[in-house]
Amino acid sequence: MTESKGRKMTQADKFKWQTKHDKIIKSEFLKQAKSKDTFLVIHGARALNKQLPPKYRRPTKDWDTWAKKPKVRMDKIEDRLDFLVKCDMFYEKQISVDETITGKKGKVYQVYSRLTGEPVVEYMKVPKGKGYYKVIGGIRWQTLDHAKMIYKSILQEQNKKHRWAKTRRDLNRIEAFERSAGGT
Repeated sequence: MTESKGRKMTQADKFKWQTKHDKIIKSEFLKQAKSKDTFLVIHGARALNKQLPPKYRRPTKDWDTWAKKPKVRMDKIEDRLDFLVKCDMFYEKQISVDETITGKKGKVYQVYSRLTGEPVVEYMKVPKGKGYYKVIGGIRWQTLDHAKMIYKSILQEQNKKHRWAKTRRDLNRIEAFERSAGGT
């Protein structure tokens, strides 16, 4: 993606492509999340941003999800995104999750953008239990209470030190919102 119409791609060209790229990803991903045939729960920063007012939100680039069939979901969205942009712009990656780092075994199924080299969608197996999501606008989103529980457990585990700074910031945003007049 370094050349466009026989010339080098300028920063403006890259920004234009990236903006189009992001809109396509969001539109297609939300379509998948709303589908009655699919069980997806959006978690992480996007879920927090959906439930928090603007002053408590943080920017994020990817969509983190839990899915009943994460590999199938990854395959379908990667194919669909390539079809929509009319080129092989996206690729798949499966990462084994190390139990010593995360406390869980399994895989993360990611769709990467060739334009940015970064993941745009990540799928993991649905967690066990109940009450970890709520439906907003026909889409399942991780609850703030569930996010707080996960963040607190991460902050107590020495093997997750690499995540502590971001986790602490996210937990602080939730707690500040809850202390505010609009919080629970």
